[in-house]
Amino acid sequence: MWMLKNRLKRHVETVVALTVILVLSSWSSVGADMTKTVTPRISLEEQYDDNIDLEPDNEESDWITLVSPGVLLELEDHDTRLSLDYEAGFSYYRDNPSRDSTRHLAEIALDQDVTSHTTLHISDRFSRSEDPIVEDEGMIEDIQTTRRTFYRNTGEASLSYAFGVEDELRLGYRNRYVDDRSSEDDDSEGNEAFLGLDKWFGPRFGVGITPFYNTNDFDQDDDFDQYGGGVTLNYRWRPDKRLYVRYDFLDHDFDDPATATERNDYQVHEETLGVDIALGPHTNLLLEGGYYLQDFENGDTNDGISYSTDFATRTRRATVTLRGSGGYGEDYYSDDDLGSTEYQEVGASADYQLLEDLSVFASGSYRWEDFYGADSEEDREDDLWRASMGFSFSAWRWFTFSVEGIHTERDSDDPDRDFKDNRAVFRITAAYPVRF
Repeated sequence: MWMLKNRLKRHVETVVALTVILVLSSWSSVGADMTKTVTPRISLEEQYDDNIDLEPDNEESDWITLVSPGVLLELEDHDTRLSLDYEAGFSYYRDNPSRDSTRHLAEIALDQDVTSHTTLHISDRFSRSEDPIVEDEGMIEDIQTTRRTFYRNTGEASLSYAFGVEDELRLGYRNRYVDDRSSEDDDSEGNEAFLGLDKWFGPRFGVGITPFYNTNDFDQDDDFDQYGGGVTLNYRWRPDKRLYVRYDFLDHDFDDPATATERNDYQVHEETLGVDIALGPHTNLLLEGGYYLQDFENGDTNDGISYSTDFATRTRRATVTLRGSGGYGEDYYSDDDLGSTEYQEVGASADYQLLEDLSVFASGSYRWEDFYGADSEEDREDDLWRASMGFSFSAWRWFTFSVEGIHTERDSDDPDRDFKDNRAVFRITAAYPVRF
């Protein structure tokens, strides 16, 4: 564990140092056409949670007060686009003051034009939180079994070279890290190198190639390596309508030969046919269907249908999105690390502007997942529901008040993983942008 913790410390120090250098260099080289915007903000949130530990029985409720000051820095000109966001969160539990904690969320995104054809991209997201339901952009990433502080970091750096109107070569690196600073859960780190090539042979035909290689280190579980990639053939009969066929390959290799015999190395092959079309100026539809085959080293196989659909439309007052997907998946870098999965998922979200300063929103999702791992003895099925709705009121341009109700429920083969959780969230946010 100490090795993973030292890696996290070095990684955070590198990100902080790089961020400081980028900010100072960008600020010192400001041209007349660079826009600089600083947006300080503060939010006060009161949350009622009727099951703070996500227990199947004997639920414990509490009121949680969260005070979150933050600041957003944005720099932009014709060569540089830099966004740096930091927010601290001080959480106070009314009935359980021993759970009081400090949260941190830091994000950086940089796109720097090195030459007229070459662009450097850097992004990183670091979080420290005790909330057992981990979300990113409204999607549940993980559900922890207890309310304990977790450190998470995801980062990416890439260099892209444009050698045509739509032709591009990308070379990059990704890092993912999870640490709870205890011996109860499995800390983990992943490092991935990837390559991307998009080449169009005229306006109608194109090809995409995406090879990758990653290594994955776990504090308690089995380390493994993965390599693979995909090849996509594209056909456009109109500029906004595309038909494509894709083949993806994944090779999963456990590091320990003895463990590999028990858990079985495997390969995954997947063929997909898809269409991506614009149904109007503000409406898009993506449909995919395919078949996957997982071939284990011991001779066992697992196969099934894969699919994906994404529909989004926007009017002057409303925005609606519908999505669905299913097929092969993997559960690593979570609280359980259960390995290979088969899943089905549907979701929808909508928001509607009732008045100029008042909008309502709602979302819902359902996910079924069969965690069969690389070993049938780890088999487990989960059903996960989530629904939310609320409203947001903006007074002036810098002050927002919102109310949201959230219901999350999981029904699992493992009775210790069952829970029902209801939250009521009242939030006041003040943010005032200052442009230099």
